[in-house]
Amino acid sequence: MKIYYFGGMIDQLEIIKNHEFDGVLFTSGIHNPDLVKITNYLSKSEKIQSNCIRCGMTTKIIESSKNFKYMIAIRPYQISPQYLTMLCNSIDEVSQDKIEVNLISGWTEEFEKEYGGIVGEINDLSSNIEKSNYLIKFLEVFSKMKVLNLPKIFVSTTNQFTFSAAISHGYDIILPYSRYITGEYNIDKPKTMISIAPLLREKHEEVGVDMKNVPLDCKIFTKKELTEFLNDLKEQNVKGVLLAPYPFQTENDRILSFVKEYKDKN
Repeated sequence: MKIYYFGGMIDQLEIIKNHEFDGVLFTSGIHNPDLVKITNYLSKSEKIQSNCIRCGMTTKIIESSKNFKYMIAIRPYQISPQYLTMLCNSIDEVSQDKIEVNLISGWTEEFEKEYGGIVGEINDLSSNIEKSNYLIKFLEVFSKMKVLNLPKIFVSTTNQFTFSAAISHGYDIILPYSRYITGEYNIDKPKTMISIAPLLREKHEEVGVDMKNVPLDCKIFTKKELTEFLNDLKEQNVKGVLLAPYPFQTENDRILSFVKEYKDKN
């Protein structure tokens, strides 16, 4: 089972890799890392070694983390399926099979609402229902593309409509913990990743966080409980889990240390 860091930034990558994560999810946002920044990072993380002095043939050698994945969250109304595929195929020429795409209907931050720059009926000001419907149409068009090298797609599903569309087209899904534990979704576990924001504490009463103001997918765990939860997902053949540090200031180091310890033991 894969463990991804949820919400990474470029300057965190080496730390995340050193703590033995299998990948990182970059969230969508105007100021967040995008495909261009990741490409630049990947091009610098490779070095060229000459194999033959006479013919000058060269071979790319990845310096580290050969199987580490870079998942980019994208709002479909910001880009076409065709251009997204072109970008991902171009990145593959730099570093093959590194990029994954997380399609989301798109939560808009307040500071983004007046940014503009979207041509079409659906934009940052559209309702959640309108954005979900657009995501469903995007998946349909994407699945019909006559291209051999389509990027690896994960669809964030927060309602039955986007869930059904993703499943019908054979895409992997990302399901929030709060939806996973209800059992309302009949998931294909080897094609499912669970996203969760664990609050790691020695004892539950030591949480030190106002639980009334945290996202639905925050849950208090002891190290033993989180280990048991991950082991249970692994036994069920769940594809992976995305661990989010929330709040970042207090939870980031705890999550990093836990994953390093968990991977070393397993």
